[in-house]
Amino acid sequence: MADEVDRRSGQRPAPRGGQALRVRPPAQPRGAGERRGAWGRVFVLATLVLACNGGSSESVTTKGAGTGEGMPGPELVWLEGQNPVLPTGHPDPGVLRVEGPHGVTYHLTTTVDNAGDFPRFTSTDLIVWTDAGPGLFGRTNAPGHSLALDGGHYCSRWAPEIVQLGVASFMLSFTAQRFAAPQSPCPPYDEDSGIYLAWSASPAGPFPPPDRPWEPLPAGADLSTCLLRPDLPRSLDFASHDCQGTFCHHIMRVDSSVFRDPQTGRWWLAYSWYTNSPPKVAWELDNFGQHVHLVELDPNDPSAVRCDLGVAQIHAGNPHDAETLARLAASCSGCEQMLSMTRGPLGEEMLRDGVSLGVVEAPSLFRRGEYVYLLLSGSNWDSPYYHVYWVAAKSVEALVYTNPGRLVGRFLIPSDGQAFGHGSAVLGPDGERWYFVHHRLAHVPCGESGCDRDVWVSPIEFDDHGDGLGEVHIRPRWPAQDPSFSVAVPVRRGAPPHAPSPAARVQ
Repeated sequence: MADEVDRRSGQRPAPRGGQALRVRPPAQPRGAGERRGAWGRVFVLATLVLACNGGSSESVTTKGAGTGEGMPGPELVWLEGQNPVLPTGHPDPGVLRVEGPHGVTYHLTTTVDNAGDFPRFTSTDLIVWTDAGPGLFGRTNAPGHSLALDGGHYCSRWAPEIVQLGVASFMLSFTAQRFAAPQSPCPPYDEDSGIYLAWSASPAGPFPPPDRPWEPLPAGADLSTCLLRPDLPRSLDFASHDCQGTFCHHIMRVDSSVFRDPQTGRWWLAYSWYTNSPPKVAWELDNFGQHVHLVELDPNDPSAVRCDLGVAQIHAGNPHDAETLARLAASCSGCEQMLSMTRGPLGEEMLRDGVSLGVVEAPSLFRRGEYVYLLLSGSNWDSPYYHVYWVAAKSVEALVYTNPGRLVGRFLIPSDGQAFGHGSAVLGPDGERWYFVHHRLAHVPCGESGCDRDVWVSPIEFDDHGDGLGEVHIRPRWPAQDPSFSVAVPVRRGAPPHAPSPAARVQ
């Protein structure tokens, strides 16, 4: 997520600027051509070529994307990509995959803080991204000032994510401080944000359209029909910190992600929340900081929490859970490296009011076969220890952190002065393989460099640990050691190959 507090002193910093910086692109792989991209130089290499009338020994024949084992499907071409795929100035990427009559399109948007509207980039292969023009709100603001949306004034605009609810039905969820009056300039962040939702008929927006002046709405149960709303997880109408005298997990603060379980058809909202600061109850002394919860949404209206006191609520991420940390450290050779949920910008143990402060944030969910996977980021966003780990279970409810039967492992491990986190798990163009689109902090400590982050793509690969479960364990990665990645793209019969054409250079 975006800036929270200065974990060294416990003081809240001024909001970070959102000015994008141009960076030097990675070196060109041998044999790669040049391909036109959107922001700079992106290099693509078709590493497997399609057979023509059976004449090539390098032909590729695979099972179909999403068609099941042994079923015929489209042929695939493998494309080689090079990270980063978007330059610095694009943290907290949220990615939506949309299937259309001509194939798959990905829509990516990122945090802007107080620098303007949420951007939108599109891609068909996760490698080349194109600036898609106007922002998601279709509004502008003066840099550093609040952005006005239908009577609300929004600062600290972070972690946007688009989800498809149905045909021509899309919802934007995002984090922000919301005020009743314009803010000039926006105030420092004080852990006083909420999660807000807006609808559109298109992933291009605007969110919301002019005929929905009541949006964006604070997340929670239906404002007009659910009398139980104050007793269920929700966001507040306007910026206000601490837990408001209720259960802290009932105040949704940051990093929302909406997930529909394709096996059950149930909708869920994952989000982060803060304990009181300073701690007000004994439990908070041992579990101080930022946690992750999931709550079930209304099956008839996925923009609202189910109006039921018995609604499923799952505490999935606790930064102080010793059992989770021990299992992460033991999950692979080298998995004990750079592992912490309580480290700050200089790698120091974070303390606030004399209490250990931990962070788990940035949830992203997907189902693969029998298992639901939850990706989480740990430690502070600007820490050299910032990393991604995963948990998995056969149901969303079984993801609760106290379940000893859930699977646990590390995914993106920081190294070489680079840290990785906060992104979206997305199904690849072939409908079978999974990828994680996330950001990288290239230089830690990052105070002098401005802490800007660029966008990377990491394949999610699965291993068999010999435990009888099969290939269900996500393979750990050290992305800094190899910035390349491959994407499998289907080639439709009668159409030219997707990308073996020479790649391009864009200034």
